[in-house]
Amino acid sequence: MTTILFDVDGVFLSEERCFDVSALTVEELLYSPRYLNLDGRKFVTDYTEGEIKDIRRTIFADDQVLKRFKEAGLNSNWDMLFITFAIMYIDILKQENLNLADVDVTNLNEVGDMLGEVSVNPEAVLEFISRENFTKDEIYSALMNYAGTLQNLKDPKDFSMYGPIWEQGHFKYQEWYLGSELVEADTGKPPEELQKRGFIYDEEWIVEPSLIKEMLDGLKAKGYTVGVATGRPRQETLLPFEEGGLLEVFDERRISTASEVMEAEDRSTAGHALTKPHPFSYLWSLYVQNNALFEAAVDGKNKSDEQIFIVGDSVADFYCADKIGAVFIATLTGLTGREIIGTFEELNVPEQQMLKDVLDVPDAVERLIK
Repeated sequence: MTTILFDVDGVFLSEERCFDVSALTVEELLYSPRYLNLDGRKFVTDYTEGEIKDIRRTIFADDQVLKRFKEAGLNSNWDMLFITFAIMYIDILKQENLNLADVDVTNLNEVGDMLGEVSVNPEAVLEFISRENFTKDEIYSALMNYAGTLQNLKDPKDFSMYGPIWEQGHFKYQEWYLGSELVEADTGKPPEELQKRGFIYDEEWIVEPSLIKEMLDGLKAKGYTVGVATGRPRQETLLPFEEGGLLEVFDERRISTASEVMEAEDRSTAGHALTKPHPFSYLWSLYVQNNALFEAAVDGKNKSDEQIFIVGDSVADFYCADKIGAVFIATLTGLTGREIIGTFEELNVPEQQMLKDVLDVPDAVERLIK
């Protein structure tokens, strides 16, 4: 039996909207009157495409920050925007040389009132994440160490993953992506801004969803099992799948998302992140979300005797495949397009396993199947 597991962003759906939303989230945390309110500008929730491009170009230093995150195996937009904002925030606090002994740094609005004229330096983010050949976990550790250099900071854990600053970024991202009407159902919190339409309605497919469905149906007709493992939350996965006609193709127990990963992290005592490049999401789809195999998935152990293919666009997906003994198939349709070929070559991914797009997967599987 053969199972083919697909990433979503950079494979089926373009990542562009996710990156746009990440940039808008950082922008809001920096400039909204509810948060740092750095220059007192009027905050808006409706931008032109040109304005969004300019904001993203500034926040992520012409996407160089995003590319470096991807090279390190960082796959979560929530984490990428958090690290970006956190480094900018720490840099701002250092500019002001604030004594933080009695300051709650997680109260961004309160801290914003203490700040004078400061500059936002996106290059500081690029410099920080480029100073060593960081892995994902090493970036997290380096961020905590960097926070610890702040004057009299009470608790560097304020800058930890899933901490209060991360949570604020997560909520604002969801508010931008899902829109004001849907965010409460997802997060349990009412929207702060009531006019956000939601970028989920502007998803961009890399190839026509009807062609993707035809390709997937063809794989199933040949006896292959198909599944999904994505860093998107469940709602943000199911809605475009339903609109694109893909939802009926998959057994929903073989759709593993960031929502299942977060639930697993709450449930597990493992003490390590289960987001990619940990293979939990791929294994959870492989195991049809069978609780009897939960610990095996948490431990990154492949208990199946099936041949497994993982189709993804990123280094994180490669590491997942490598960890569980799956055959990795790369689609050259992610953030950097064909520029990533050199990186995959360094990881010894054969040229025949690097595809123009996901529609070439059936031919690749036929060549590679044992």
